[in-house]
Amino acid sequence: MGPRKENQKPMGEKHHLPFPEARFGLPARRDNAVRDVREARGNSERQQQQVLTMLNSLQQNFTSLLQVVTNRLSYDKTKEAAFDRLYKEMEDLKVDQELNQLRPLYIDLILLIDRMNTIYNDKLDTGNRNPELVNILQTLSHEVLEILYRRGVELIVAPSNKFDPRIQQVVEVIPTKHPAEDGTVVHMVRHGFKYKDVVLRPEEVVIKKYHG
Repeated sequence: MGPRKENQKPMGEKHHLPFPEARFGLPARRDNAVRDVREARGNSERQQQQVLTMLNSLQQNFTSLLQVVTNRLSYDKTKEAAFDRLYKEMEDLKVDQELNQLRPLYIDLILLIDRMNTIYNDKLDTGNRNPELVNILQTLSHEVLEILYRRGVELIVAPSNKFDPRIQQVVEVIPTKHPAEDGTVVHMVRHGFKYKDVVLRPEEVVIKKYHG
């Protein structure tokens, strides 16, 4: 037999060297996978938290904006009501000032109409119907009424034949035994006039009064 080689392995024996990755690689990969899962879960949780924070911020901003809009609408309504009230007061003050300044002129024009009507009625009562004089009186009366109308002064027109103390004044009372006739206007003595909603002179009337 020849010399035995020290490095020669006996036949039939198989020796497998352990692969490093078999001892160290697999556990390392498993740890990396776990770490990746945890990191992914952490990232997901952080993203969810960020989304929730953003939603909360948006909700707060929306609530603040809604409050601002509500306050503004309330302010606008209050301001509009205040301006309407101010305009109404200014208009009433303007009407009062105009009326105080022009009332004497209006009353003089109304008295002029009364004089012309008195002359007209006197001529009718005496039978002296001068067509030319009647025409002049009627024309002048209508012109003065037109002047007053342009200034906001109008004749008072009663809504019914029942006495209305707001726009009428009783100058004569005729007794009646019929209850249904109580307060009925029988005759108008003088016309009434108003300036817008203010009575310059009430309508003077004769009414019936029930006496049982």
